[in-house]
Amino acid sequence: MVKKIIEDVVSQKKDPETVFRPVVEKEKVLEPTLMPKDPTVEKSEFRKEMHHVEEILPISESEEQDEKDETMEKSPIFTKMKQRHEERESFSEEYAADQQGHIRRYLGKGAVVLLLIAAIGAVVWGTAFTSASVAIHLKHVKASLNNQDFSASADATNTIPYQIMTIAGEDMVKLTPTGEKRVTKKASGTIVVYNNFSTQNQTLVKNTRFETPDGKIYRIDKQISVPGMKKVGGKDVPGSLEVVVAADEAGSEYNIGLVDFTIPGFKNSPRYSKFFGRSKTSMSGGASGMVKTISDADVETARAALTKTLKEKMLTDAKTQKPQGTVLYTDAMFFTFTDTINDAVQSTEKDVPFTLKVKLDAVLFDEAELSRQIVKTAGDVSVDDKIKIDNIEGLAFAWKTPRSSAPEKTESLDFQLSGSANAVWEVDVNAFKNKLAGTKDSEYNSISVQFPGIEKTSQKDISPMWVHTFPKDVKKISVETVID
Repeated sequence: MVKKIIEDVVSQKKDPETVFRPVVEKEKVLEPTLMPKDPTVEKSEFRKEMHHVEEILPISESEEQDEKDETMEKSPIFTKMKQRHEERESFSEEYAADQQGHIRRYLGKGAVVLLLIAAIGAVVWGTAFTSASVAIHLKHVKASLNNQDFSASADATNTIPYQIMTIAGEDMVKLTPTGEKRVTKKASGTIVVYNNFSTQNQTLVKNTRFETPDGKIYRIDKQISVPGMKKVGGKDVPGSLEVVVAADEAGSEYNIGLVDFTIPGFKNSPRYSKFFGRSKTSMSGGASGMVKTISDADVETARAALTKTLKEKMLTDAKTQKPQGTVLYTDAMFFTFTDTINDAVQSTEKDVPFTLKVKLDAVLFDEAELSRQIVKTAGDVSVDDKIKIDNIEGLAFAWKTPRSSAPEKTESLDFQLSGSANAVWEVDVNAFKNKLAGTKDSEYNSISVQFPGIEKTSQKDISPMWVHTFPKDVKKISVETVID
């Protein structure tokens, strides 16, 4: 104990005045003051009361050391040193306790900081990566129609609005003449008559003659007025007029190409060289005698085939060209056909063109209003409801009063529909997303009821799970529409 106290104090304090440095001399005898006070006690018995000495020391040295230790324990210096040692141990315990407190406080603050960082990270991560998906069930109804009456008008006064779309087309087929018949027909074509004589209009009476360089005569079948010359860019430009002329006689020899014509009536006058005609088309169709022709049976067969082809083409074109938001029924389409054929041809010609032209007038009904009127037959509907009938053009259409021609745009139309209409309310999904964006998930149902087309909701998932607000970015909100 003495040794420990001395070593402890000496190792921590370097003041030479306070350090006790006992010197143990190997051969020196302890002073009488360090011996036991009772003389009857033998030195050997005194040694028995002392602490056990380390075996490596000689017995004599251990005894001397024990005596010195006892003497030092009783000395004032040792007492002071012992007191300082106890104070130091007390200080060490307090210091250790204080250090442990600091550590606990440090760890506590660290935990708070970590929790704060984690919370901030969760908020930032949740804000950046939040997404939501919802499912809405659309309101729907099935309306059964059995020759249900409806009315339409162009001005849409308390009725279904309609409009008329007109498109045209044509097709051609070449037919081989298989028959013969006697014909007498004059060739004809178009020429341009020029007035290079004066600025005054020149009148040409009906049957005015036009002559080719080889002497063939063609005539106009009505009176015409050829415009006078005019100035263009400082130059005189002849007046001109297109007109149809026909050969003076029937026969295939009058079928000619492009030539210039003079006017025999102006011969021997200044007008003769200033008025002239020029072919715009060839002269054709002239025939006389027996010629090959197309049989009536061939014409009818060609007409039927082209009619079917043109109807299918017009129906496809009408569906492609009809404005968005309109309904087209096949039985609300009206076709007008015209055909042309040259029934007299030269015997040397092998094929004759047969051309069929068609004009289509289609009545188009407003889809939104027609859908609402159909749903009204099955229950109440608001004028603001947007309804889509996916099979609306599959319903059977019929005019209440049969008609064979297209209606005038001012007419009121009465018609009937039959079948089962599958009606579904439409919801503006983008508007719905904008309503949800940035709101609390608890407001989901209250927002849903603002859209009359939503019958109910069945899903509301927001990720991550600790976020309870819909993303502000509508692109991160997905909406699934369900029809039960």
